[in-house]
Amino acid sequence: MKIASAALAFFFLAAPAFAADNATPPDYSRDGIQRIFAVDLYEPPKPQPFEWQRLFVLDWDTLGTRFHFRPLLAPLQGSYPTTHGLEIPNAFALTGTTFAYTPRTWHDQRALTAERRKVEKIIRKHAHIVVNQ
Repeated sequence: MKIASAALAFFFLAAPAFAADNATPPDYSRDGIQRIFAVDLYEPPKPQPFEWQRLFVLDWDTLGTRFHFRPLLAPLQGSYPTTHGLEIPNAFALTGTTFAYTPRTWHDQRALTAERRKVEKIIRKHAHIVVNQ
């Protein structure tokens, strides 16, 4: 093992000496130095045509990842069929989903339901249905 490590160390020490024989001599001329330190002139990017679709879009590129933020804007009055005074459908009622109430809201709903029942009883008591044949 000692011989193998000594041979490896000798190889690593001798490799630069053999590589130096084949190396080209350094070029210290004016053209050679300018090639090393040359800086490309800045070219400003060409202006892009304006796109209205990208007015409210936020694009962010960082670390090789592109983030897009496209907020949904509310439609203007009259620009969409539901903006003509029609009510927006209640998604909870349409899907049969119940949502949590606070204790105060729950008691208010119970009181409102009880009041509706009282009013319906009074209306039924005073209602007279006449059927003509």
